Amino acid sequence: MTKQALLFLPIALIISPLIVLAQSDFCKKLNQPGLIFCDDFESTQAISSRYFEYNNNNGDFVPLGGLGRNSSTGMRVRWQPGEVGAGSLSKSFGRTPSTYIGKNASIPDSTFKEVYWRMDVRHQDGWLGGGPAKLSRALTMANGNWATGAMAHMWSGGQGDFYLGMDPATGIDASGKLVSTKYNDFANLRWLGFKAGNIPLYSSERVGEWFCIEGHVRLNTPGKSDGVFEFWINDTLQAGSYNLNWHGNWNADERNYGINAIFFENYWNAGSPVLQERYFDNLVIATFKISCKSATTNTKEASPLHCKVWQDSQHLNWPSDLAPNSTLKIYSLFGQLVLQPPVNISGKLNLAELPLPAGIYLYQLSGLSCGTSTGKLILHP
Repeated sequence: MTKQALLFLPIALIISPLIVLAQSDFCKKLNQPGLIFCDDFESTQAISSRYFEYNNNNGDFVPLGGLGRNSSTGMRVRWQPGEVGAGSLSKSFGRTPSTYIGKNASIPDSTFKEVYWRMDVRHQDGWLGGGPAKLSRALTMANGNWATGAMAHMWSGGQGDFYLGMDPATGIDASGKLVSTKYNDFANLRWLGFKAGNIPLYSSERVGEWFCIEGHVRLNTPGKSDGVFEFWINDTLQAGSYNLNWHGNWNADERNYGINAIFFENYWNAGSPVLQERYFDNLVIATFKISCKSATTNTKEASPLHCKVWQDSQHLNWPSDLAPNSTLKIYSLFGQLVLQPPVNISGKLNLAELPLPAGIYLYQLSGLSCGTSTGKLILHP
């Protein structure tokens, strides 16, 4: 395990909630025309019940209280040094070409030719490496083999790789023939022109801020080049293309598929240079403009550093400012309390002294100045 690695894993994903986390009513308050889907990660239901694929990256891409917008629950993304893929959420909606892709699809009987989607994103203070490549994409999943039509990518680029950009591509040729045979079939994709935004959200001056990002895709009228792809950050237009030929005349056949999936991604082609985190919150998909509403460019919410608990090769560590009545409980992965060792104010627990066999456990440490921290504990042989 990497030294000083922060180890958090929400016990609520495996057993009934052990603590009550800060709540947000973003989705409840959202009065959005044409709403297809909203997730503010406050639901107690398993995340896998809302998406057709959820990769939690071995506990590094999970919902955690206090790390979302306005200290609500949000998704914590953690890259280990050199790590490329750090987890993803894949959401389907409308008509889909297979039972697998259609799992948990929203409004599954409709065909969508135009969608907007938005998300809140923040990178930790001290973030290094510029833009971490893939962030999100809207897709036409054209068949059960994951051949794709429109691919509205939003990923990093521009000078210094400090900007978010849009990079439209399609696996349907200009005449309307599906030539893509699989996902990311690069040999058969048409690339329609990368454009970078103008807000350097990945620069050292801007990390630590919450950014509201919204994309918009409209498929072309059959036989015309009038398709759209544009995106905003904090309601400020970043870039747009308005003469795209996404699908030729493919859409003239009503049996074919519209936009039916959006991926929220954490894929860094070059790998992260260091151990570091970013955070997602408030995902929305709709058929009308969503806007960022209360999101502001200059909102900066500090990480709850005083809540951090980490494991090195010999100890579980925490800040030495615990309350006198603090407790440490260790659970099995099935939620059974297996040990409640004494807690001292030294900020260390010697793992070699624990009367437990090697394996993966969950801890709950109360008495921190921010409240309670839960996480994953690895005992090595």
